[in-house]
Amino acid sequence: MNMKPRRGNLVWLVEAVFLAGLVAVLRLDRTALIIRYGLISADRLILLARVLWGALFIAVHVGLLLGARRAAAKRAATPLQLNFAPDQPLEPEAIRAELMRFQAQRPQLAALLEQGASQLDNIRRKKSKMAEILQRNDVALLGQASGALLDAEQTLCRKLVLVINRALLCDPEEKNTRRQDAVYRQHAQAMQVFLMENEEILNRCETLLTETVQYVEEKKAGRDGMDLQIMTDVIRSLTRDGIRLEQ
Repeated sequence: MNMKPRRGNLVWLVEAVFLAGLVAVLRLDRTALIIRYGLISADRLILLARVLWGALFIAVHVGLLLGARRAAAKRAATPLQLNFAPDQPLEPEAIRAELMRFQAQRPQLAALLEQGASQLDNIRRKKSKMAEILQRNDVALLGQASGALLDAEQTLCRKLVLVINRALLCDPEEKNTRRQDAVYRQHAQAMQVFLMENEEILNRCETLLTETVQYVEEKKAGRDGMDLQIMTDVIRSLTRDGIRLEQ
């Protein structure tokens, strides 16, 4: 259930109540109060009503502000639900947010987590280049090359989920310094393996882009008998990586 509309409705209701209260306070009949309670008591009652309204206004709004901040902090501290379900593609920006969150919480792993974010930047730039090649050249096989980059991006994301899992296991609140260092070293080594596997994937993507441009050049030059083996092999390897990780 989406809580934001409900919270927005609550705020509007509170504001309406306070507005009605302000109108009521401002419309207090001083003459009637003087007749009933006397001049001094009437002025005191009016002043008291205004002070109470102001104090209540401040207290309620401070409470709403603190509640909003606590809710925001809770949302920020709640890990994103990242999984390997093949029918639920991972969102690169969600992965990036998790990498940044753990980078702040576990500074010992900052360099590794930053490398993961850099890999997401890298594949995003490669997708952008491929999209521009597709836009400029209506050539067969380019659609397959573009799809291979999408598969590669999902493979990168799933490897980075493994990196995040390892970062999660590194407990920054561990009091035993020797044990903490050992745990960090163990998981940092595993993270390095996943990141190196991603680097290999990015290298293949770079090869794919180069072969794609060469394919376009050859096609435009009218040479249809070119060797596409390297390009097709890279496409197949990137696609197989995605399939293997989704099983």
